[in-house]
Amino acid sequence: MAERIRIGSRGSTLALAQTEEVVERLRRLVPECSVTVVPIVTTGDRDRATSLTVLGGSGVFAKELHEALLAGTIDLAVHSAKDLPTQLPPGLVLVAVLAREDARDVLVTSPPRKLGELPAGARVGTSSRRRQALLQRARPDLIVVDIRGNVDTRLRKLREGIVDALVLGAAGLRRLSQADLVAEYLDPDEFVPAPGQGALAVVARESDGRLELFSRLDEPLVHEAVAVERAFLAAFGSGCSVPLGAYATIAGNRLRFRIAVLLPDGRFIRQCLDWPREEAIERARELGLTLASREKPHVSQRTTDPLRGRRVLLVRPAGQETFLVERLRALGAEAVIHPLIRILPPEDWGPLDAALADLARFDWVVFTSANGVRATLERLRLLGGGSELLREKRLAAIGPATARALREYELEPDIVPDKFIAEAVATQLIARGVAGARVLVARAAEAREILPRRLEEAGATVVVVPAYRTELLPLDEAIQAALEAGTLDWIFLTASSTARALASALGDTKRLSDRIRIAAIGPVTAETARELGLRVDVVADTYTAEGLIEAVVRAERSSG
Repeated sequence: MAERIRIGSRGSTLALAQTEEVVERLRRLVPECSVTVVPIVTTGDRDRATSLTVLGGSGVFAKELHEALLAGTIDLAVHSAKDLPTQLPPGLVLVAVLAREDARDVLVTSPPRKLGELPAGARVGTSSRRRQALLQRARPDLIVVDIRGNVDTRLRKLREGIVDALVLGAAGLRRLSQADLVAEYLDPDEFVPAPGQGALAVVARESDGRLELFSRLDEPLVHEAVAVERAFLAAFGSGCSVPLGAYATIAGNRLRFRIAVLLPDGRFIRQCLDWPREEAIERARELGLTLASREKPHVSQRTTDPLRGRRVLLVRPAGQETFLVERLRALGAEAVIHPLIRILPPEDWGPLDAALADLARFDWVVFTSANGVRATLERLRLLGGGSELLREKRLAAIGPATARALREYELEPDIVPDKFIAEAVATQLIARGVAGARVLVARAAEAREILPRRLEEAGATVVVVPAYRTELLPLDEAIQAALEAGTLDWIFLTASSTARALASALGDTKRLSDRIRIAAIGPVTAETARELGLRVDVVADTYTAEGLIEAVVRAERSSG
């Protein structure tokens, strides 16, 4: 039987071209394999208006791909290596780095002109803070414009005169067969590329029995150079908003390493170093830690950050913490990420498959989480259907995050209650009149029964199917010690499942230091936590991640 491999990719023309390189290599390795490319819309693709600095950096182009991997709907995820976070979710592994194209930045202008030839006041477009900082340093007389969108969108803005020039990656233009547009290749010693720029990264599940096959995609020299760049980035702080470039090249037994960093206090550091290859990763890590220590005094002096110095533990499933991490860091806090839940496929796809085959008979489809939306829609797609099959259905979403997940598939919910709990969904559905209606509820295997029970009491025929399940993960020793010693300040509980996961991981909730405060996203989560013996100090009034942060900020200000 032919090997069947599903490869997840962003849906842009460039991402698909990059993924095709991996597909071709796989087919050369295993000619009889069956390879399917699964386009997945990421946070960064959905929101092309917001600056990447605000939106959340590289993780916004990886989160949904990693969720699909963990859910089992794809077998490999292909990334631009520069978009891959340095910390992967538990259960995933960087199995290969390959196909590094030209890593340099390039200038695109019409008519062709070099950077030094642009007139003062020319508008140069880029979404990268690193490129913006390097441009302003090289030509402070230029106007740098924050410009988002795929390569074609950016080129169109150049043609329309919205900008006079663009700074792009050489690799992307080459992969799109548009290298003829380059007016100038920028010197990588001056315009130091982003860590991983030009290379492709392939991520797989650690539990996949085909890891040895997938690892044969790897190009060791490319992987080694990118590993050095990522070691520097991880040590400096992979979630930082500081403009940073890092670029390694290998010649024989030596590795040449260039960095460019603009610190918040205006200091600009550019270095070119030469190391023995066997020492390079450790040297890069040490350099990153040294430079990060120079940044910290500046950060610690900020007095307007309401969570300055606070350490917040996030235990929600991997890949779902991006918004909270960026908001916490913007407010001065340190986000400590330690997922205690893993999202997995249901034990049996049969019930969901049967319900999806019978969609025509349902009047309502109800989703109680974003995970449920994505698992259901991806399963529908794998079965040969599409989101259009749900457009004629009335849809209910438990809250704004679930509604946003539906909109990723161009589906608009009919119901999003003001209070984001199952009881509120039931109330609104009953108010619409569900007597005699058939209602499909796609949810986690472990969800509460309040919603289907209330709908059935109102006369509806309810079919509940598991779209995914959760697995509890243990605490590692360092986090366990921090919880007992009280060296964390807050724990965020974003759902009842996170409360159950924390209590299970602790074993005895009395092991938790009294110094640590717990914040719950809403009353249902708070009630679950209290029933499990956890003390809840803060409950959000608005049951969203933003509402949770606002509640904690208020608590800090009132106690400070």
